[in-house]
Amino acid sequence: MNSIEMRRVRTLAVMVAAIALCGPAVAGPIVVRASGPTAVSYKPGQKLSDSATLVLQAGDQITVLDAKGTRSFTGPGSFRFDAPSASAAAPTAFAEILTQKPERRARIGAVRGSAGEMTGPPVPPGVWAIDAGRSGTVCAIDPAKAALWRPDPMAAGSRTITRVGDGKAETVAYAAGQSTVAWPAGLVGVGQYKVTGGAAPVTITLKALSKAPAAVDELGAAFLDAGCSSQFDRLANATKVPATAG
Repeated sequence: MNSIEMRRVRTLAVMVAAIALCGPAVAGPIVVRASGPTAVSYKPGQKLSDSATLVLQAGDQITVLDAKGTRSFTGPGSFRFDAPSASAAAPTAFAEILTQKPERRARIGAVRGSAGEMTGPPVPPGVWAIDAGRSGTVCAIDPAKAALWRPDPMAAGSRTITRVGDGKAETVAYAAGQSTVAWPAGLVGVGQYKVTGGAAPVTITLKALSKAPAAVDELGAAFLDAGCSSQFDRLANATKVPATAG
């Protein structure tokens, strides 16, 4: 084997090793928010070890998302994520969230309180619907099942979606009371899109996850790694379980 062939073999070996190291997003507890004296040690989006111990002072509250759901820990006290917890959710509790389903003509509006009254601004249903009123990066397991959600579903309306790469555009129509429609088949695929027809134009970057997540912490890590921060926030809200106090 001559020197050129040897260099090629070494280069190939390095490439194979690099590919082997590029695995999926690392799952585990992820900090959602933190407040109190110890908050400086815990940043939103920070990934912790499953065997980590939270040592909290009086006035501390740390909210963490892991495979057991999104839990808030209040000090003073010490808490381990791998310890049995009455507030933790069963592994199958969030199976519905982990599956991206086609558009179902959702008519969900604002967040409702315990008495059924509207308690806040409208929010997209689940974690997979694309918000037509907000610019940003959005993740999908299957872009062909993407759905576009609008925050103002009372009257009939429409949105025009334009693919930035080639300028191809399609218009989707909403019936009165309908908040989501299927992403147009002629524009299926990852990339950057402009959406017009709402209160203001928005730009959406659609990305595809490398694989379907097996647990909510894996999904949360994938959202953060891809820059899909709004979906991470929605995931944290959708997987809340009772708080744990010291």
